[in-house]
Amino acid sequence: MGLSLFLCVPAPAAVAPGVYDGSQTEMAARLVLRPDGKFAYALSYGALDEQAQGRWIEADGKLLLTTEPRPKPPRFAVVSDKPAADGGIHVALSDPDMLQGSSLTMVVTYAGASAPAFVEVDEDGRLPVPPGKTVAALVPDLPVFEQPLPAYALTPGGHMIVFRFEPNDLGIAAFDREPLAIDGDTLVLRRYDRTIRFEKDAN
Repeated sequence: MGLSLFLCVPAPAAVAPGVYDGSQTEMAARLVLRPDGKFAYALSYGALDEQAQGRWIEADGKLLLTTEPRPKPPRFAVVSDKPAADGGIHVALSDPDMLQGSSLTMVVTYAGASAPAFVEVDEDGRLPVPPGKTVAALVPDLPVFEQPLPAYALTPGGHMIVFRFEPNDLGIAAFDREPLAIDGDTLVLRRYDRTIRFEKDAN
């Protein structure tokens, strides 16, 4: 009888609610798992600060985070698109300071190409286009974002385009069943080419 009751006791969950600290050199990270299935996450890494809240579940031996409500993705809006008399494509940002001194790089989709190309803009703002190539769409490149930003489709001919960055919910991590490996009381997240090990707070 006692043995039968013992066998019916469910195994304890691998992940315990509580506060998890993932801070390391030059990085501050914190993850709070609440008993009601909600979470709060924060990361500060160099010039990057992000946070998220939503729901967590444990499935297939991993912790999965999903941001709720779903954040609006960032995008580049077109401030102006005027014809260019020279037939070339000229691009600029409404706030060039956001490049912090770096050159402007565009993600360019050529007509008939299977994948986009990364093209650095000349100092005068002209986009160099190889002979025989036609630009079908383009968008400024911001490497900090893991997902590509929506591209702007071009009509044939010359263009003088000014882009404005609209962050929307910039700073909110858009987790969609983001997996964290479970290593005892430690949760392991891969983020921005870094491994963040969240250790459970003993308090």
